[in-house]
Amino acid sequence: MPATPCDLVLVGAAEVISAPTRSAPLCSGTLDELAVMLDTSVAVADGRVIAIGPTKEIAAHFDPTIFVDASNSVVSAGLIDPHTHLIHGGSRHTEYEAIVTGNNDATVDRLQSGVEYTIEMTQRASLETLRTRALADLDDMLSLGTTTVEAKSGYGSSPDEELRILRLLGELNHPISIERTYLGAHVAPVNTPRDTYVRSVIDTLAQARRLADWCDVFCDPAGFTVAETRKIALAAIEHGFKIRLHADQTGDIGASALAAELGAVSADHLDRISDAGIDALARAGTVGVVLPTVALHTLEAFPAAEGEMATASKHSELAERVHAMLDGGVALALSTDYNPGSSPCLSMQLVMQLAMRLFRLSYSQVWSMATANAAHALGLGDDRGTIAIGRRADLVVWDVPSHEMVIHRFGSSHTRHVVKDGRLVYSANKS
Repeated sequence: MPATPCDLVLVGAAEVISAPTRSAPLCSGTLDELAVMLDTSVAVADGRVIAIGPTKEIAAHFDPTIFVDASNSVVSAGLIDPHTHLIHGGSRHTEYEAIVTGNNDATVDRLQSGVEYTIEMTQRASLETLRTRALADLDDMLSLGTTTVEAKSGYGSSPDEELRILRLLGELNHPISIERTYLGAHVAPVNTPRDTYVRSVIDTLAQARRLADWCDVFCDPAGFTVAETRKIALAAIEHGFKIRLHADQTGDIGASALAAELGAVSADHLDRISDAGIDALARAGTVGVVLPTVALHTLEAFPAAEGEMATASKHSELAERVHAMLDGGVALALSTDYNPGSSPCLSMQLVMQLAMRLFRLSYSQVWSMATANAAHALGLGDDRGTIAIGRRADLVVWDVPSHEMVIHRFGSSHTRHVVKDGRLVYSANKS
């Protein structure tokens, strides 16, 4: 019987790994059900996985246009980053040194004044400058194994600027898939009455809906109230948006419960989530997106000297909140929260590595949270995030023989090849 033609075969992987393929996100028990298939190959045609099996069997049945050597390597689904602020101008490295060393004349409000600075830098930057930077950042993300990202507006502070960012996101030509989010309600301008600004966010929804599928609000003591958020989100739903929220990052104001009430697909940050918020998210099936690079970069993960922002127990408190969510039945995903202030990080590899260390998670939990559940956090869990016949062929070949090593070994990239939509789009220059 002649071999079946196909586009590509990943040949002879030491391991092919995948979280369970489910129609709903994975909760505490199923997060540990990572399938590990030894000496396995994967065949791809028309952008989809068409066969997974022992290397000898795949070799006998398929005739690919391209062979990709996966020997002594791990093959996984492409990493998915469900919360980024990709388009922004400027850098906040000077501010960061002042925070770390304490050499600032006044307390630095990282979530307020810092965002306003980024808004100013973004408005000053030309479209070409913003485009060049975004494409370079996407190149880095791809080289680190990310194949799908969510990207928000939010650094505009006016309707025209917010729409400019969304248009630019739609114009980016890159292998990585981009889910676009309207975050008009990020920070209220200090010189604009709050009700006036909320109204402008709502009035822009119709235009924004032509450019984005998602609407986000920063519902937090440092952002918008529950009442303001509900008003914006309900109007967004009427315009056909899917909802996601920044929730309970700096304090618990009931944002997680609101996310559940609104049927939000995800609630992100959750550093100060209450037990009631955990119960609400679990009952609603809303995915909680947690952000270990934020905990690292803002020093929330470490003990601090007396009188400083963190406490000696902060590390364990963060881990306890994550485990309280898992134990409470919340499906959790991981993300970089890439932005110039609280997480200038492009690497989902580092996110995975930190999630294990800071949040006390297992290898299987981390892999599932960065692939399957991250896909569900974007409403894409039926299309990608796992390796199964019929699923989108977004795949990464890792230059290590066991999946644990991708997370255990940190400080360098382990990416060998990246396949996106069935096409080989990245290969590392490793001799």
